Amino acid sequence: MAKDKRRGTGGKKEVKADEKPPANGKCDILNLTKNQILIFLLEFLVVAAALLIVWWKFYLGEFYQSAVFAFSKPFPLLMGYTKEQIAALNLGKAYLVNFNLVPLFALAIATPKLILKKRLEILAIGVPILFLLHVTDILVRFPMYIDHSKFAAMVYASIGIVGIAVPFIIWFVIAVSFRSVGKK
Repeated sequence: MAKDKRRGTGGKKEVKADEKPPANGKCDILNLTKNQILIFLLEFLVVAAALLIVWWKFYLGEFYQSAVFAFSKPFPLLMGYTKEQIAALNLGKAYLVNFNLVPLFALAIATPKLILKKRLEILAIGVPILFLLHVTDILVRFPMYIDHSKFAAMVYASIGIVGIAVPFIIWFVIAVSFRSVGKK
């Protein structure tokens, strides 16, 4: 024990239990060993690759993108754009980078020691959030291209960056950060 000049400690400083390195060699985040973390990361990559193949081969991405476009369709008119402006933008051939659903599903599947309820919670919260992010990605193009809005261009660029992080943030909040709540 280290010497401490504070009164009432008997000249000795107490070391708290949470300051010690884990004796069992486990990572604090998922309560996994280094080898288990490596296996998790490899499983995540394999599951993500398999899901990406399914996403492309069975046109799930194309179907999802059609759903995003269909949901987005009435909003440009509500935003004040004319049918001519909407037609001129021709988003029918636009391609969304909606692959961020793949890592969300892969994380929900590959995360070890995660109960089914939490896996479903990741998807039940994550899919609608990503869907709305993709809808926003479509809608922000109107002020960006038609009105030449710099703010809309910044939002559009930000969606590209944020969209990559969102699946991992959702996973972290649901699967990791609440895992230790109530445990001591």
